[in-house]
Amino acid sequence: MKNILLIKHGSLGDIISATSVMHDIRNHYKNDKLIILTMKKYKSFLEGSNFFDKILIDDRKNFFSTILIITKILQFKFDLAIDLQNSKRTSIYALLLRLLSKIKINGTGPHSTHRYQSLSKKLPSVINGLSNQVEILGIKTTRKPFLDWLNKDPFNFKNLINQNFIIINPGCSKKNFQKKWPAENYAKLCSYLISINILPIIIGSYLDQEVVKIIERKEKKILNLLNKSPLDVIFQLSQKAIGAISNDTGPAHLIAASGCKIHLLLSNFSNVETVIPQGANVSYTQQKMIESIQVEYVIKKLNKIFSI
Repeated sequence: MKNILLIKHGSLGDIISATSVMHDIRNHYKNDKLIILTMKKYKSFLEGSNFFDKILIDDRKNFFSTILIITKILQFKFDLAIDLQNSKRTSIYALLLRLLSKIKINGTGPHSTHRYQSLSKKLPSVINGLSNQVEILGIKTTRKPFLDWLNKDPFNFKNLINQNFIIINPGCSKKNFQKKWPAENYAKLCSYLISINILPIIIGSYLDQEVVKIIERKEKKILNLLNKSPLDVIFQLSQKAIGAISNDTGPAHLIAASGCKIHLLLSNFSNVETVIPQGANVSYTQQKMIESIQVEYVIKKLNKIFSI
């Protein structure tokens, strides 16, 4: 039995995309011990997948914490490390592991023993890039996120029977404020949806409470699932929704992976070829500054895309 280490710190959108190759890797190494190094905030999400025999936490703090995590990794005597993060930090990890052990490393960094280098100057999407990388190891790839375990605990749709609804995902991290469509615009969009008998369901966490309060103050007939929409609920709602509208943020990848039609509202800070979710069910409107996107234009697009 081999000991195999996967490294994937984040972000949420990238973690969701990476479930594609995580599933492929688990299928390829069925009889081996698979351990992932990730951040604490993704631990419970990845535990639910049952891909891994153990989860190690690395919150990427200071130099001392780096030495501690390398020491811990060495104790497992890994045969292979698959670097799905491919960052400057994990390149340092690879160098230290190569110097201190006989581990083989699959990644894009210069210290990888099984290195993937794209022949194209054009960067691939996250899923395609990671799939190309692990195929070097002889792993057969599906190139599709695997999230079936999120249906394990069914959401109660009792109050949504015979109700058409669209998911609204208006939040974004504070550091990505350039990617946030104004809350007032989302409120106008919600009012339009209600006028045609479609229920807007607002999702988000406590980090999004300010923007959701603005929407709810202007349009009280929304279904507000702020702090009541963990990832499994979002995934299940997405499978029954007419569609979804979202900023460029992690849950958008989850919605897209469900097969739900999703329309993204983007500024030029979002790379449509590499970072946003890919697929026939994904469409977008993009302007240099996101606040330049007009509500009336979005409504016209939604009428066409969602056939409402």
